[in-house]
Formats: sequence, structure tokens, C-alpha cells
Amino acid sequence: MIIGANFKRLFKHPLFLSGFLFIFLLLAASFSHAIFFHGVIPVTNSLKDSEGLITSFGPFGPLEVPPLGTDEVGRHIFVILIQGAKYTIGISILVAGLRIIISGMIGFLFENYFSKLNQYVSGLVNGFYFIPAALICYFLLVDVIFTSHGEVDGYTILQKMIFQLFVLTIVAIPTNSLLIGNQIHQIYTLEFIQSAKTLGGGRLHILKKHIIPYIFPQLLIQFTQETIKVLVLLIHLGFFHLLFGGTTEQELDESQNAYISISSEWSGMIGNAFTHLTGWSWMFFSVTIFFTLVILAFNLMTKGMEDVFLVDRYKSGKDRKKRQKKITFVGKREDSSFEFIQDSEKQA
Repeated sequence: MIIGANFKRLFKHPLFLSGFLFIFLLLAASFSHAIFFHGVIPVTNSLKDSEGLITSFGPFGPLEVPPLGTDEVGRHIFVILIQGAKYTIGISILVAGLRIIISGMIGFLFENYFSKLNQYVSGLVNGFYFIPAALICYFLLVDVIFTSHGEVDGYTILQKMIFQLFVLTIVAIPTNSLLIGNQIHQIYTLEFIQSAKTLGGGRLHILKKHIIPYIFPQLLIQFTQETIKVLVLLIHLGFFHLLFGGTTEQELDESQNAYISISSEWSGMIGNAFTHLTGWSWMFFSVTIFFTLVILAFNLMTKGMEDVFLVDRYKSGKDRKKRQKKITFVGKREDSSFEFIQDSEKQA
């Protein structure tokens, strides 16, 4: 009931609602394009005058082909962003969810059954904080994801997607498991958990009735934070031309190559556009602005959940202490004003 009431308040919070609506509308536009327009991306390789004569060749800027221009192979950037939104955001949400679920199970197991090993495991896991996740993913993915020009691809798109989902998920499992395990350890030290143990509550009962309801809001907040981390990781992989679903290298001329994302997700545009930053800057800034807006939307959702879940929990704790102090004060005042009434006849 408390969680349900908080969720109702969450969707009334202006920060959470604004971020959620932006993500929802962007995904709705992306799926609508795939359904009603069959995912077709228009291509403009040249512009013609009123007489039908070619006046210029692409790529074209936003003023020539609004609203965001075309890329190096003539595709409309705005349509690519709309088409690829469901893949980029969907990948991030899926990977973040897998990270939280798997890390939560591992953290609970270690805290309940292997707590004696935590001091050794934590020292090993802390080393992962100093290793860039993009570097680990690069060495694991480059031979599977990237296909050079003229080479035969030895993997299917589905195989590449599954393997990349696996790598993007496991790269954060050690640190997240340690973090969630520490959170569970702190919850076990709370007074109501100790009371449940005293009353004979088993581990599964305490987990179901106390631990999960208490830690669930924290996991939701951590889920949105992990979504942002995955988005940033996709940007880093885009600079290495390691794109979700596979990368196809296409030769434009003798000196320039284009790296095409099979799934049209956004990180592919980051890598391509960065190589043309000095000449065709609108390519880079268009996808960068969309990435920034999506990350900002998830940040707004995170801030809204913190205001509803964590601040309310903090306030409720302070109110509980105030009520206890008030009861103690009233009790002392009543004790000080208590007097024995003696029978006057017995005194006489």
C-alpha cells in the first residue's frame, strides 16, 4: 500500500513526469515510424533546381535538408534518430534491468550465505572501479561486432546482439553486486529487521516481507542511474565504431570510410560524425543533443524518485523521532504532576 501510494505521488512529481513523458513520446514516435512507415529512412544524395538539373551533392546541412540535414551516405539524420531511439533507449533499459536483477541476487546470496568472504571479495571488486568499462568491452567485442570492408561476416545479427547484451551486462555485475550487498547489510542492522529475527522470521520471510519492500525504491533509483551509465558506455563504444547489432564498414572513396549501424542505433552516428567534425559538424551535434536530452530526462526521473522515496523516508524517520520525544516529554510531565490522595478521616 505504501509503495502504491508513493508511485501515485511519483507520477505527480514535475521532475519525474517531465522526464518520463519525454522518453515515452520519443519511444512512441520511434515505434510509430516503424509501424506506419516500415522503418524506411529517406535518402537525399543530390539537390536539383526548378529545371531538374543537379545543383549540389550531399551531405547536406540542416538549412538545405531540414530539420537536421543528411549524413555522409545521404540519409536524413532526424529520421535516423527517431528510428534508432527505440534501439538505443531499449538497449539501455534492458541492460540496466539485467544488471540490477543479477546484481541483486548475487548481493543477497553473498550477504546471507557467504558474508565471511566479503572482505576478500570487496578488495578484488574495488579494482574494477579503476578500469574503464569501455576498454573492457572493446577488447571483448571488437572481433565479433566489427566487420571490415570486403570481409565476410561470420556471425548473425542475433548472435551479435546476444553477445553484446551479455558483455554490457557482466561488465558492471561485480561492482553493482558489492554495492547492493552493502545496502542489504545496512538494512539488516535496522531495528525492525532485528525485531523480525527475534520473533522467529526466517531468511526468505524477512527477504520477502521486509528487505525487498525497503530496498525496492533504492533499486529503482539505481536502475535509472544504470540506464544513464549504459547510454554513456554506448557513446564511448561509438567512438570505437563498435555498434549494437554489428558494424558494417562502407567505403565512400579512397580516403573515407563510413561505419554503418545495422540497427540504426545512435552510437553509430557518434563515431561517424566525430570523424567529420570539422567539415560536417551538424552530424555530430545532432546526435549529441539527442543523447544529452535523453540522459537529462533520466536524470530528472532519478531526481523525482529521490524526492518521493528517499526524502519521504528521511522525513518519516525524523517525524518518528519527534513523536517519540513528544511522548517521552508528556510522560515525564504527567509523572511529575502525580500526587497521592489520602483519606482525610484516616488522617484524623
